[in-house]
Amino acid sequence: MPQETNTSTILGYLQAIRGYPFDPEVDAAFLAELLDDFSSIDLLEQIKAFRWHYDGDPARHFKSLRPAIRRWLSAAKRFDREPF
Repeated sequence: MPQETNTSTILGYLQAIRGYPFDPEVDAAFLAELLDDFSSIDLLEQIKAFRWHYDGDPARHFKSLRPAIRRWLSAAKRFDREPF
């Protein structure tokens, strides 16, 4: 079972990712959806793994980061993958 993580901590981490198109309203709704859809995994740890898997700059690799994060989390859930 993942640790309980404060949503403001996750939002702050998303905002700190280089190139992430942070929007407080959009990302609050995005995070609420992620928390609901991926309740069985530790979102903060998976988002950190996503960021560092792409050398701290995932925006260089993806046109749109929100769908890329959803795909990463879907794979983590499907394969019961722990962060790297």
